[in-house]
Amino acid sequence: MTIESSRHVSLHRLDYYYSVIQATILSKQNAASGLMPASVAITSHGDYTDAWVRDNVYSIYAVYGLALAYRRIDDDSGRAFELEHAVIKLMRGLLFSMMRQAPKVEEFKKTQTLENALHAKYNTATGETVVGDFEWGHLQIDATSLFLVALADMTTSGMMIIYTHDEVDFVQNLVFYIERAYRTPDYGIWERGNKINHGQPELNSSSIGMAVAALRAINGINMFGKRGGPSSVIHVLPDELTRNATTLHSFLPRESNSKEIDGSVLSVISFPAFACTDADLIQRTKTEAKTKLEGKYGWKRFLRDGHQTELEDTSRLHYNPNELKQFENIESEWPLFFAYLVLDGLFTGDYEQAKEYREKLDSLIIESKGPQLSRSNTNSDTPCSLTLPLIPELYYVPRENIEAEKQNPRSQIRVPNDNLPLVWAMSLYFLGGLISDELLSPSEIDPLGRRMNVSKHCKDTVVQIVLLSEDEALQNTLSLYGLETQTINQISSTITVLPANALAEVYAGLGMNEKLKMSGRPKRPVGILGTSRLYRMQGHVYAFTPHFMDNDDFYLNSDPDYLASAFESELRFTSQHWFYPGRPTVVVLLSNALLGGMRTFNPLESNSSHNTSTELSRKNLLNFFMQLRGGTCDGVRVRLSRLSETINTGNIESLDFLISKPDIDWEYILLTARASRYKSMHRKLGYSETITQAGTPGHKTPRLQGSTFQKGGHFHGDASSDKHFKELTSALSRLASSMEPSFRLKDHEDTMSAARKNPTDNHKPALTQSPHPEMLALTLGDPSSFQQAVQSLSASVNLYDQIDLMQYLLSCESMTTYIETLESTLQELLEEVYLKARRLQYWSIARQAAGLLHKNVPSLTISITDLIIRQKQVSIGSGDREYLITTPVGPDALNTMLAEYCTDDIREGPVVQEIIIYLGSFIRTHPSMFDGILRLRTHHIIIALREEVRRMSYCDEEEAIEHLLQLSPFELKSLLATVLSPHLSDHPHAKPGYSRRLSQSIPHTDPSRSIPISVVENAILIRAQSGGYLDGNFATVDINGMVLLGEGRGVHVWRIDPEKLLLLEHLSFDTHISEEASEALSNCLESLQPDTIVIVACKDDMTEHITSSALFSLEALGSEKARDVQYRDSYIFIGKKGGHRKDNVEAHTISGQGPTAWIEKHIDIKTHFTTEVTADTIGLFFPNTNGKWHHRRKNDGALNRVPQQFFSDTWKLLDRSQGLKINEHRLLRDPTVLEMTAEEFNFALAVEGFLGLYTNPAERQVAVETLTVMTMIQQRYPDKNTMEAMIDLPWIMNRAIQLFWDKWIASTPRLQNCSFLSEGADYHCHYELAGRLFYDLPQQGAECTFTYLTKAILETLA
Repeated sequence: MTIESSRHVSLHRLDYYYSVIQATILSKQNAASGLMPASVAITSHGDYTDAWVRDNVYSIYAVYGLALAYRRIDDDSGRAFELEHAVIKLMRGLLFSMMRQAPKVEEFKKTQTLENALHAKYNTATGETVVGDFEWGHLQIDATSLFLVALADMTTSGMMIIYTHDEVDFVQNLVFYIERAYRTPDYGIWERGNKINHGQPELNSSSIGMAVAALRAINGINMFGKRGGPSSVIHVLPDELTRNATTLHSFLPRESNSKEIDGSVLSVISFPAFACTDADLIQRTKTEAKTKLEGKYGWKRFLRDGHQTELEDTSRLHYNPNELKQFENIESEWPLFFAYLVLDGLFTGDYEQAKEYREKLDSLIIESKGPQLSRSNTNSDTPCSLTLPLIPELYYVPRENIEAEKQNPRSQIRVPNDNLPLVWAMSLYFLGGLISDELLSPSEIDPLGRRMNVSKHCKDTVVQIVLLSEDEALQNTLSLYGLETQTINQISSTITVLPANALAEVYAGLGMNEKLKMSGRPKRPVGILGTSRLYRMQGHVYAFTPHFMDNDDFYLNSDPDYLASAFESELRFTSQHWFYPGRPTVVVLLSNALLGGMRTFNPLESNSSHNTSTELSRKNLLNFFMQLRGGTCDGVRVRLSRLSETINTGNIESLDFLISKPDIDWEYILLTARASRYKSMHRKLGYSETITQAGTPGHKTPRLQGSTFQKGGHFHGDASSDKHFKELTSALSRLASSMEPSFRLKDHEDTMSAARKNPTDNHKPALTQSPHPEMLALTLGDPSSFQQAVQSLSASVNLYDQIDLMQYLLSCESMTTYIETLESTLQELLEEVYLKARRLQYWSIARQAAGLLHKNVPSLTISITDLIIRQKQVSIGSGDREYLITTPVGPDALNTMLAEYCTDDIREGPVVQEIIIYLGSFIRTHPSMFDGILRLRTHHIIIALREEVRRMSYCDEEEAIEHLLQLSPFELKSLLATVLSPHLSDHPHAKPGYSRRLSQSIPHTDPSRSIPISVVENAILIRAQSGGYLDGNFATVDINGMVLLGEGRGVHVWRIDPEKLLLLEHLSFDTHISEEASEALSNCLESLQPDTIVIVACKDDMTEHITSSALFSLEALGSEKARDVQYRDSYIFIGKKGGHRKDNVEAHTISGQGPTAWIEKHIDIKTHFTTEVTADTIGLFFPNTNGKWHHRRKNDGALNRVPQQFFSDTWKLLDRSQGLKINEHRLLRDPTVLEMTAEEFNFALAVEGFLGLYTNPAERQVAVETLTVMTMIQQRYPDKNTMEAMIDLPWIMNRAIQLFWDKWIASTPRLQNCSFLSEGADYHCHYELAGRLFYDLPQQGAECTFTYLTKAILETLA
């Protein structure tokens, strides 16, 4: 075929498309407004003659495609111009309609409330609103987003739609209107919100996905095309785009809480949005939607959609919950979705799919005669009539066929409704035809290449890090020890460094327009992705420090370890979500306050435990920055650079739009930012502006040693060397000395070494006062002792006493009360105690003071949002005073919740804030930690943390909670990571990044407490392994499944009495740091009783100060390798005092060659099992896992973790029963199953809430296991009549426990005759004990919970 003939054929086909598009689409376009109706039909289901925003954009896409096709062949008939301007006219008509509602946009971007939403439809002739704010579900973020997607595509293709700067500013405000789609419930693409259509909006994947597409498409587009300047460019903040994209990926394939799947997801994963970048998720979503929704006549919109079915009651808009099930299998089918699938095949290159659905669509078309074609439009010399292909809105099942269709889905003939044609569907059909006929290419309709966003490979992003020193003195000190930095004054004069809040000020001017009465972006914090870009204005470059490092008010950033951990998390997040060209650039300003203020480290100081912890924390932070020179940070590739070096490789965004904004005072922003930075850099730790030297605190309350941070990288000098660090910290201390303040209260001295109790216990805190030794009993709220308390406060030199007294004083008077003797208000005194506690790292005091001061983390709402958008609900408080957060909330509302619901302990509020912050951090970087969890109950998480402390230290609940509150923020975060990681306690090195850093602050086993050892097949199996500093840095012992960790450096000794089956004690000796510890080790080994089983393990290093006597004692015990151990080697030994050397087991590996292999020792105890039956030892006579499974159940129950498919399986159980029962509470089948589908998120929430009735986490988890076993029985015996009655969970569980108890009582003679059960062994007398023993069984095995639960369930079926 010649070029001329090919052109002739193309023109002929284009003329055909021009005729049918003119007849079916453009003929409906209003000549004045440019808008067009969704349809010309007016039926019992509604008036379709209004101009819907969504329908108008979709309808004009065919016209847009045809215009591009004519442009391609260089048409000279004028049709390309005509069609292009038809597109422009419609888009501008929509723009004008929305601009008339500019006040709504201005309010909505601040409030996201329904009454301020843009209207979803307008009068076709005038563009005016047609219904009131509350007379329609107007909030449809997908419609506004689709408009922006089309605007970006059309502008990029060369069409000029935006003419003035006023219009540019409005479009920029539309970006702000949709940028919080991830947290804004709307009515969605079907204008109904919840599928019941009762007016309740919900988060929808289709809305969030279209917002992602719009933000991605419109970013950087110049609205004036190639003729535009910087002021006509649209800007999108990367963090907002990332939050929306993350939310979308966590939602798919689900559409919303009430709709488990929806056909609208096609518009998200393919044309026009192309919003999902995960190829696997796209395929999974498409497959699930096709499986559940596809029929012969199209797709259902969603399951149980009653719209325009014969059973729908058209007299009301909403449905009753119990009537939804009647629509099952007879939902209307929409040919529209076949048009989407045709386009999907064409855009992805799957032409077989495109052909398949084109044929299916053709069979559904209703042909109609159109106007006659002139001779110019045909190959004939005579006019002929045009046949118009019309696509109905939907096909429904006639009433007489409904029952047959329900019995045999997809078997009955369906008929089209009266809405013919659906212009939206017609447009997509014609667009697919233009591409199929090769008159148009996918790249022309998608000029931005968004269809290419799908990625199958992980990105390898290098993060550039710039370290700055606040002054030359700090710079010189750091450079002596290998950390090269710049000061701000040394940076090029063309570069300025500003805090993150200055960037928020800048973007507050973006889109500002006085004529439209529109402000810019609300002054919300800019995230790490936004501050990792460089910005240029008129040739000057601006860099911004990250927002998370600017939090000076809350105590978190006072913990250097936490700060390093937060920095790691932010780097990982940046690396994972960076999508701009160039590298991200993170600028860090190091200050004396951050690194200085450290005393010279003296390890031999008699009372230096707290000092050591503080110094190690500072050392860890310094090491963290030094290790960045190694090129990696927790798996993220990094590069330390000078700021000037990052310009060529970084990403630079223009701020030149500020030039055209006379309302923005850029010089004032710069001045304010610099003043803020100066204030931050020179902030005092007190209230006097006079620089004075405060008295150095004397003895500090003994504090358990802080965590150690993993070392790495290469730098000048050895920062891990005590000598090196001693010199460095001395220098930093001298730099910081001038910042020491003077305080009103006396400096802290260690006057008590005993553990302190919570002052709120019994409302009568007993406070030791100095210098007076007597106790002062105070009752909170009783002012009779107010003056005595003031005098005690003036005299006190103990920070714990000071905070207790402050709490009492504030319970009697207000914060503003002035104390004359101290010349300060109570608030000023409390702030002083708070700052001292932060500086000295007394975290329990810091939390108590923060609670009294009502301190709140500024970024707390961001963390809540990060959890909510990933479908994790958060609760605050407990019992009747538990508040469930299901949608993002503002700072004021959140602060009110904390004050109202966290009242058990004044420290609870700050700890809850910490937990939320840590959860938000984890879910951003390690979302898999939350698998199987829907609801995060902070009170239960605190219980899980307390139980983890109890497990590690074997203390009671009260001691455990106090130990917990003494942990530093980083230690608490690490402990939370341990609890969150599924069954991490079973595998202590499964996550070495956390286990190695987990604090030594949790105390070791109390030597006075013996721990029973369970018997497994009449034997004890001891397994042990050691890893030196470079080889994992751990010491682990496993005794019949009971895992014990050595938490400190040096030599760990475990002592076992094989006769009484007791772990007698666990001791540690830091032979690395002192010979005194080495001598103590020698004395310990010498004092062992004969036949005692001994386990000796090395962690970190044991050789630096080990003595000959200690080595001799080890050899006397039977060691043959102890003298071979060198610096930081791995070493492990298991033996028996006085036993044969050949029975001992031992292992040693050289440092750097990996940890030792696991060594094992098997001890037969048949001949000497004489343990007396007591409350502590009775578990030895029952099958058990040494508390492992009980702990696991308590942990999973506290986290509300469930197995995969649990909720859908529970739905099937509920469908075959009357409901679930927990005591007097019921989850009934009707209306639950009638309203909700198996995989509907609302059903999962209903079951989760029902299981929440269990207050015992382990009991709750056994209830989950009960439902799991019932599912297994149902699957194995599908014909068994299992579910005619109510499923009584407590009865089944109690019966299973009784079967377990009775079996082992009957089979164990010693239990029948023991004094402990002398009053009888009846289950009902010991049900609590039996329950605890039952909870420690494994799920599966010879003796397991599943076995007994199965027996109990089968009894109910007999």
